[in-house]
Amino acid sequence: MSNEELVPLFIPALGVLLVNMEDEKGSPLDEDEVLALRDKASVMMVSKEHFESMAESRGYADLDPENCWYDWQMLRRKLGRKPDLDPGARFSFVSKDNEEFQATIVAAQDTLGEFRHLLVDASQQKFPLVKTLLSEPDYRAYIWLSVVSHDSVGFVGEIFELPSGFKEYLVGDQIEVPDSEVKDWMINDEGKLHGGYSLRYARSKMSDAERAAFDEHVGVESYVTIGS
Repeated sequence: MSNEELVPLFIPALGVLLVNMEDEKGSPLDEDEVLALRDKASVMMVSKEHFESMAESRGYADLDPENCWYDWQMLRRKLGRKPDLDPGARFSFVSKDNEEFQATIVAAQDTLGEFRHLLVDASQQKFPLVKTLLSEPDYRAYIWLSVVSHDSVGFVGEIFELPSGFKEYLVGDQIEVPDSEVKDWMINDEGKLHGGYSLRYARSKMSDAERAAFDEHVGVESYVTIGS
């Protein structure tokens, strides 16, 4: 049996289906409608080579089903569709074997002291977050939490956004995160981002247009080097 990784290929393309559905409705689709269409659309599991060949043949890359709502709003913007809707966050799904991503976790762990130093400086407006791994029987993902309290051994964070795959965790839940379970941290200090190593990694893989939308969504104007 082949161990080749397979990826979903929608036929017709997911983006085409959503364009047609929105045209038929005559007004913007809401998120539930977008996800419902994704879930009932025809899809094949194919090799990455086949997937890339199809994208080349079509002349465009289809929407990522795991980020369907976000990618659909980016496509609507590209097509000039109004009104413009909030795409929310784009979630990155990264293999645990990805060495570049693992390096971001090491960097975050190594700089937790810097994070705590920034947290105790209350002279400026800050928005501290920690990232940890949340797991359910059928789903797991790295999730950002808003820090509501902290001590010398860990943090308490509140969930403020979740991928639709989670069923047991809810927005508003508070999670205890010991230092050892912190996968990343960040502070947005009036548009200046401290930390956010995984964000910087994900951003480095985006197009210029995606980076601009990403920065606008997270409210970042510049990325600060630790220690500066």
